[in-house]
Amino acid sequence: MIRGSIEFVSADQIQGWIHTSDGRVRDYTLLAFEGNQCVGAGKVNTFRGDLADAGIGDGHLGFSFPISVAPDRVGSVVLRLEGGDAVILQGNAFVASASAARAGLSRDEVRERLASLKWALKHGRVSQADFDFLRILWSFGAYERGLLRRSAGDEAVVVDKPATVAAALLESYAGTDVRTASETVRTPAEFSAALADIAARPGASPVVALFVSGRATVRVAEGSHVADSEGAQAAPFTDYPLTGEQLLILDARARSEIQMGEGASVEIVRAEPAV
Repeated sequence: MIRGSIEFVSADQIQGWIHTSDGRVRDYTLLAFEGNQCVGAGKVNTFRGDLADAGIGDGHLGFSFPISVAPDRVGSVVLRLEGGDAVILQGNAFVASASAARAGLSRDEVRERLASLKWALKHGRVSQADFDFLRILWSFGAYERGLLRRSAGDEAVVVDKPATVAAALLESYAGTDVRTASETVRTPAEFSAALADIAARPGASPVVALFVSGRATVRVAEGSHVADSEGAQAAPFTDYPLTGEQLLILDARARSEIQMGEGASVEIVRAEPAV
């Protein structure tokens, strides 16, 4: 069995980790492919202390090597061990049966939602703030919300509690009462695995709120949560820097990846039905 993760990929670089059940992967050659074209090759030769601490092999499981791929095709790069057929996909990519797959929104569904939202705003059924939030999230798959505001009384700067703001926005998306649950991730691999799990849960809300301790950057292929959008899977990434002063609301079905500063951790807040 092969486990691993592509934690970062750009037009000229790819990095991550890989582990095999026999434990003998050190110095193996990895081949990067975009479609049927090999776009780079490198060795498994980087020590990863986080993997060693987690008991995954001896820790010599990391890779980082140059590739050459068009910027608009970065999202389709996969990896194979030389001489093998098993494929390592990027973080938010997964293979599922038609019955289990969690499809994204359709373009028609987005149009219908936006039309209903405009009607609700016109007739006072939704606030301007919720209108702006939902319009942006449904259209792009990501929405930034600052946590700093000025107090109306004395103009002092107030920092809203991220958990409170996250709960309010997730309820606005769900259109009903929800309770929240969260998990903390500390590596790009944990981030990708958590989002893939949330996106694949049948009947669950696919939207999460992210806030960070430290600094991180979430890269989102805007619009890629819309299943039948033309060119969505080739959409370039947009960077959303995260600090302790803002939230990012993200549709887990969108293609995304994360770069995390040293010592950073990210809280992923999700909505669950209120009991």
